[in-house]
Amino acid sequence: MGGAMRSTVFTWAGAVGCALLALSGLSAPASGGPTVGQGWCTASVPVLVVGGTPAGVAAAVSAARLGSRVMLIEARPYLGGDLTGAMLNMFDMDFGPGGQHLARGVFMEIYQQLGMTFDVELAKHVFLQEVRRESRVTLRLLVRPVDVIMQGPLITGVVVEDLQTHEHQTLCAKRIIDATDDADIAAMAGVPYLLGRQGSGIDRAMMAATLVFELDGVNWREVVGYVTSRPGPRGLRGGIYHGNAWGYSDIMRGYRPIMSGTGIYDLNLGRQNDGTVLVNGLLIYGVDGTDPGSVDDGVERARAELPVLLAYLRARAPGFEHADLVRAADYLYIRETRHVRGLYTLTVHDVVNSRVFWDAIGVASYPIDLHPYRPGDHNPYAANRYVYTIPLRALVPYRVDNLLVASRAISASYEAAGSARVAPTTMEEGQAAGVAAVLSIRARVTLPRFTEAPPLVHELQETLFTQGAYLLPETMAAAAGSSPAHVTGPAMVIPRPPQAADPLAPQ
Repeated sequence: MGGAMRSTVFTWAGAVGCALLALSGLSAPASGGPTVGQGWCTASVPVLVVGGTPAGVAAAVSAARLGSRVMLIEARPYLGGDLTGAMLNMFDMDFGPGGQHLARGVFMEIYQQLGMTFDVELAKHVFLQEVRRESRVTLRLLVRPVDVIMQGPLITGVVVEDLQTHEHQTLCAKRIIDATDDADIAAMAGVPYLLGRQGSGIDRAMMAATLVFELDGVNWREVVGYVTSRPGPRGLRGGIYHGNAWGYSDIMRGYRPIMSGTGIYDLNLGRQNDGTVLVNGLLIYGVDGTDPGSVDDGVERARAELPVLLAYLRARAPGFEHADLVRAADYLYIRETRHVRGLYTLTVHDVVNSRVFWDAIGVASYPIDLHPYRPGDHNPYAANRYVYTIPLRALVPYRVDNLLVASRAISASYEAAGSARVAPTTMEEGQAAGVAAVLSIRARVTLPRFTEAPPLVHELQETLFTQGAYLLPETMAAAAGSSPAHVTGPAMVIPRPPQAADPLAPQ
């Protein structure tokens, strides 16, 4: 479980005032309000979204569309999280048995502009415009959370640092949505959590991280010729789809890393609009994404490996003879850190048994994709798709009454998180969190109480449906009190790529 978490203690009168305001659904005034820490609330909004990840964007947009004022803060100078900063240029999709989209709503708005594979610089623009179109959203970039102010089970303020001025400010809100990849706000608030595969009893190891890098001078025609001519089962030996290619595993078996704790199984290649190619495949073991020192060490090891790896690719990999390094990603792609304790913990049995929860807020199907925890590890789960649902209770953390978590760190076992961690699913969670935040304020109930009230949960599900999200017919039938045949909605079938969306590709 999580260790001791830091929180600010402030004046008793101000604490009680903030607590009563948060419980009642009222907000503290922007000025002249209750004192917090050493000063006043710098700003006060109904909904504060922390983290400009895809889930954070979905949360802010969905809350604003219900008429709420929202503040969205992000420590980096752009939105999009791992899809932009870590340069992951491919969505790991949630498809139904007939190829239909399961993740829709705000995700579909982004997907229709980017497609399954995309240019990461374009993605930065698309996510930014998605937020800017909502006049009720105040976006603040280069702002990072450093502390929370607690009064009992309530977060009454989030202390942030402006990374340009280094000024500390306090943001007050009725509801907070933690859309950070690592559930940073939940951890600061003292929510219990497990690290990595700690729930297995083996250790607290986390899946290997990856440093994506960009190359110029790659002969894409040769790449396509190589990966499409390899023998073996279709989709497992090599493939290409809309500018993404994979299938160099035979060649990479001969590579011997020079840095300890690094490895590579295959290359997942993404062609960008300017003709450069992103390479996703370099694994960095032993990185604790919650420890900045460990992350820095992982980056150093990865960067030291790149010149040797590039020389190997030039000598051995078709299409890479004249490749040159352009840049590495701004930060490591961290696949796993915290798994918070929520009111319900999604399990691997829920996934493989295709469980439909009464409080479902999204539908998912991505395979259980566990990357190696140690060199030589292999995923014990087959690359099968199971259509299952995400319960609202997995987004509501234990011990905090006005916080929602929408990220890979929701309340799930490490195996279940291997499926639920992908961006389309976390965007479903973000959209649901934004709607739940607003509806709980209107109903003047805490989030745990909200999850216990079927009429409120059904209102959430119906609102998501009107916002374009997809929920299973049985879920909508229960919410609407009608037959599933009347609430099925459009199928939205898309053509499946013949070899793409390979769940074994290094994502």
